[in-house]
Amino acid sequence: MSAVNRAELFVEHRPTMLAAAYRVTGSRHDAEDVVQEAWLSWSKIDPTTVREPRSFLAVMVSRLALNAVRSRQRRREEYIGPWLPEPVVDDGDPQWAVLHEEGLGQALDFVLSTLTPEQATAFVLRKLLDVDYADIAEALGSSPGAARQHVSRALRAVTDALGDALPDQADRDGRALAALAQAVTTGDVARVAELLAHDAVLYSDGGGKAHAALRPVVGPDKIARFLLGIAAGPRVTMAPARINGSAGVVFLEAGIVSTAATLRASEIGIVGLYFVRNPDKLESITLATGTPNDEVRQYGTSTTLEEL
Repeated sequence: MSAVNRAELFVEHRPTMLAAAYRVTGSRHDAEDVVQEAWLSWSKIDPTTVREPRSFLAVMVSRLALNAVRSRQRRREEYIGPWLPEPVVDDGDPQWAVLHEEGLGQALDFVLSTLTPEQATAFVLRKLLDVDYADIAEALGSSPGAARQHVSRALRAVTDALGDALPDQADRDGRALAALAQAVTTGDVARVAELLAHDAVLYSDGGGKAHAALRPVVGPDKIARFLLGIAAGPRVTMAPARINGSAGVVFLEAGIVSTAATLRASEIGIVGLYFVRNPDKLESITLATGTPNDEVRQYGTSTTLEEL
């Protein structure tokens, strides 16, 4: 295989590699760094010895992502308040197409971030990429039996946290977000609370750099007041966005991105809300969207997010 074909093969699978690395690291920037590192390794491999390039590259990038998470584990443990994955807004970039096409959303990404790095990596390889257990074991540096245990424990944790995904999950989340955004604009606490499940939880990530709840906000009334507090800020507007493959909304204060939010809806109402307010995690949204502030403001605070 020529060097050109080698590069073309890598480019072909790069979106899948980015999505896998992101799911493991929870960071767009880390995922991009990991994929770049994977290219350096791939460029030294004889591709004629690779039977299935997609699986081979998925294992390679997942192993590198796992190492990246392990090296940053202490930083995450010392993080101020809840840690949420960095939001990735769909701006049409084909490099991130797989992440958004999967439609799995930030709810899953958050749960993966609460697992051990090994469990998260095993889940991504098995459940999202359909990699066999022998290759998963290679990525983890473990036995196939241990790889099976990691997948099983991860699957159990995801199911316990999110339940079984409904057939219309993406549409359900979009409709719930539209209704919630409209309710928030009314300023009516009771109206907002009605849309939330009795055991709903809101996670707010400020990282000590933006105003956010240091602990999860639990219960419809408390969550409703939290949401109205954000919406009541000076010159706050909302813009619909596709975030991590699911319906989301970006809050702007005086034209500056201040929050990226998504949610998870069930048959009994909204069960999870995920608000990223750490400015370090929002930088790529402004750069990625490339949307002038004046164009974003046109959505105003009365948006119903029907565009979603």
